[in-house]
Amino acid sequence: MSNINIFHLADIKLPMEKNRLLLIFVGINLLFTGIDVLLAHSINDYIPVYEWIPIFYFPFGTFSCLVIAIQTKPKKWTALIHIALMLIGILVGVLGTAFHGYAVLNPAGYLTWAWIVFGSPILAPLAFAGISLLGLYAITEEVNNEPGMLKVPGLGTFKAPISRDRHFLWLVGLGFAASTITSIIDHAQYGYTFYKMIAIVYGLFASSVVIYLAIAKEWSRGDELVYFWTMIAAILVGVLGFGFHLSADLAGTGVISLERILAFAPILAPLLFSDLGMLGLLVVAEETS
Repeated sequence: MSNINIFHLADIKLPMEKNRLLLIFVGINLLFTGIDVLLAHSINDYIPVYEWIPIFYFPFGTFSCLVIAIQTKPKKWTALIHIALMLIGILVGVLGTAFHGYAVLNPAGYLTWAWIVFGSPILAPLAFAGISLLGLYAITEEVNNEPGMLKVPGLGTFKAPISRDRHFLWLVGLGFAASTITSIIDHAQYGYTFYKMIAIVYGLFASSVVIYLAIAKEWSRGDELVYFWTMIAAILVGVLGFGFHLSADLAGTGVISLERILAFAPILAPLLFSDLGMLGLLVVAEETS
């Protein structure tokens, strides 16, 4: 068991250490992201063939995270395999973004807003890169609480320009930013309404809050309070968006259609805000025992 404290605002008892819980978090996210890609690419019957790349990758990345998470102290060879798989995950995300970017080029070979809005979700593959980066940092530890001095199992100790916690904050902040941009693009398909603007306005605010903490030298009590309640709000906004998307997919039909939940109102997309909110709370939590 492990106790964590979040800005002295919440004390939570966890069944395992923070690092191991982060690895489980990464594993679950890789699993659901992979399933989402599996379903999304099925619309094209997995053509072109490179649409299989993330589908082949995610079971290995998921398994690696869960295996490392159940080990109190990772063995050297399992740690090295995990690091290699997370690096591959980053590459998969970058390649996927390039493929999606190429897919939304219009026949003249350049980007237009209409093709971006109605084409392949251009930033979606970056989820693999972000999650894999999180999985990579989750296996590291800071040496003697020296900010930026990271111990990597099986590879030694390395000096990073910023602390491990600030790396995590950058990942959360950029995750909110990417989700907000995606929300702007996706909601442009059928026009912006008041309800659709909730995710966009909130996403811009959350991105600003998290990135501010990532670059600020010191945090005031007010900064911590704003961050804490912003992450709580993220969880609620995600659940609210899930309800709106579910209602839109059911409207006029009374039944859930796989095509509608993938192409019309992707039912799991809003829950990314909830996911980032929980991650945002976890990364700033300090273990007290």
